Amino acid sequence: MVPTRMKVFTSTLCTTMHTPAYEFLSGAETHYYESPDRRDVILKYLESQGDAFEVTERTEDFGAGPIERVHKQDFIDYLKTAYEEWIEEGGHPNGVLPGTIPHYKVARLGKLKASNCLAKSGEYCFDMSAVITKDTFKAAWNAAQVTLTATKDLVRAADEFEQSVEAGTVTRESPPGLYALVRPPGHHAQSDICGGYCYLNNLAIAAQWLIDQPDLKSKADGGPKRIAILDIDFHHGNGTQEIFYTVANPLYTSLHSVDDYPYFTGSDLEKGEGEGLGFNINVPLAQATTNDDYVETLDKLIQDHVIPFKPDYILVSLGVDTYKDDPIAGFLVTSEGYPRIGNSIRKIGVPTLFVQEGGYCIEKLGLNVGGILLGFMGKTGVPQ
Repeated sequence: MVPTRMKVFTSTLCTTMHTPAYEFLSGAETHYYESPDRRDVILKYLESQGDAFEVTERTEDFGAGPIERVHKQDFIDYLKTAYEEWIEEGGHPNGVLPGTIPHYKVARLGKLKASNCLAKSGEYCFDMSAVITKDTFKAAWNAAQVTLTATKDLVRAADEFEQSVEAGTVTRESPPGLYALVRPPGHHAQSDICGGYCYLNNLAIAAQWLIDQPDLKSKADGGPKRIAILDIDFHHGNGTQEIFYTVANPLYTSLHSVDDYPYFTGSDLEKGEGEGLGFNINVPLAQATTNDDYVETLDKLIQDHVIPFKPDYILVSLGVDTYKDDPIAGFLVTSEGYPRIGNSIRKIGVPTLFVQEGGYCIEKLGLNVGGILLGFMGKTGVPQ
């Protein structure tokens, strides 16, 4: 039987580690929006929803292998040692932030790599929000392991779902869903660069792990399992796009704001390259996008691209910075819109893992994340 509750994978380490004091936005020093409070308020809301959610802190350690399949070794090594090197070289103890970022117009003859952390901070980071503290690598590692643990359970839940469908005890209208409540988030992290609060790309690591499992075969063609990624964060997932831009599996799809952070990616002209041509789908949206606009566009994306791909699993980059009052983003989407978004994803009829990304309106964060998850479970009433 398919569980009536959604399993939530998380860890207290998501709260106790990686706590930068500040960041820089629009030239000003400000408090760190990607704060540990985010995990706490989401968890509090989910726990208030009776028996709808089952929270577990069971985390397996999958080691470095799955991370190394997605991120380059020199970048991983940098994240491990950046803070210690930074302090040794006189950097501020709040954390590593780049002072100089290589510009594409600044040509360097030869291939000399940066030799000190003050330079590496710009080589391996593209903005002023990905502060590296003494615990950042441990926190990012933990987030990846929690996500992988949830991904392994997705395989189990999907197998049980198929058996139940074949037995006639459930229909494909009730697919299993799981949720990885993790921080720091991941979808801005590229194969060898961090930014946008992201260091290791949790969802990309999970997708590649599923593809790499030799015993998991796609129902469509008997090859590796087919993964469709739905990125519903307000900001384009430049990291996930870059990692999978030249491959046909997974399919990457993204709904995001036009002409907003990270500014230089996310065009609908970016369709993939080589074997990946046609498997990268960007849908930029106007900042005046309403609930109806968003759901209508999401449904069309699903019908035109996701369902024809015949995915075995759906992985959702779950960002609710689409909310109208988000302090650093926001469409005109209201809390009433999120159950509708979850319901649209449910109707795909495929086992789904939600992985937490953005969302910074602390007052409504739990309500909005919970709305998507409850909507996926078929509970489409106005969230409370």
